Order: sequence, then C-alpha cells, then structure tokens
Amino acid sequence: MFSTSFGVGVVRASEQGITRVGLPDLGQTGVICQKAAPEYSSSSLTAYASELLQRYFAGERIEFTDIPVDLSGVTAFRRNALNIIRGIPYGAIRSYGQIAVECGSPHAARAVGGAMASNPVPVIIPCHRIVGRNGCLTGFSAPGGESVKMMLLKMEGVEFTGLLAIQKKLVMNR
Repeated sequence: MFSTSFGVGVVRASEQGITRVGLPDLGQTGVICQKAAPEYSSSSLTAYASELLQRYFAGERIEFTDIPVDLSGVTAFRRNALNIIRGIPYGAIRSYGQIAVECGSPHAARAVGGAMASNPVPVIIPCHRIVGRNGCLTGFSAPGGESVKMMLLKMEGVEFTGLLAIQKKLVMNR
C-alpha cells in the first residue's frame, strides 16, 4: 500500500513481478481503492514499488523501469503494446497510432486503446502518456477519467493548449 494526498493505493505482485496497481482516487470521485486481499502479502518488491509510487505522486520525477512487471494475464498484442508504452519517458507523450506502428500493426490504434484499458499496472506502465493524434486526451479508465490524465501529464511537465497536449518535437542535427 502507498499513501498520497489523494488517498491510499495498493500494489500486488507475483513471483515474476508487479501484477496490479490500484490507484488512489485521483479524481476525488469518492471511489475507494480496494484494500489488498488477505492472500496478498507485502514483499520487498511491493514495498519498493509502493515507495516509488508514493514519491511519484509527491511530485518527484520517478522512472519505474527497474520494477519487474508480470503481464502473463494479458494477450500477446496487449503485452507488446504495454511494453512499448512502458518505454515512454517521463514527461513525453505518444499517440495511439504511433504505438500501433511500433507494435507492427499501423491500423490497430483502437486495439492499443484496448490494451491501455486493460493495463493492470497504471503509472508503472504509463498509459496516461498516450493521447489522440492531435494531442486530445481520450480514454483514461481510472476514476476521474481524462481530468486525471491531464493532471498526471501536467505533473510531468507536459504543456497544454486548451485541452490538447503539446508534443515537444526533438530536432536532431545531422
């Protein structure tokens, strides 16, 4: 379990890695995070992940790349998409279409959305960093929805024009 100014979250793990992150009620919707079931006990991995999540929600720049994740319960396409999304750095955004291309299925932007909706470990796999092609915020299934997505992105330094996230372009000199 981890505490934030929004409430308490829960981290669960198998022997292979983190299997579930239950976020606190970031949208202040009154939805209460379920407590860890008795069959789940704390481990050094869940304690470490909980500490990093607590620091992340306190505003610290945290990368979760060293935390093992167990995605054995999701399909191969979704696992591939979630692993690609996991590589998106703090403060960066990508579109559903960009992730579909990286998955080798350029016409599967909706399937990428389905993968994100089934993401069992939000924030550790940063599905909030995926936006529509034009930067619009769509599809965030955590309590509070798109307003929470915007809050997380703003916390990471993503800029907005109205409701559209602005992708910072990297220019490489050749």
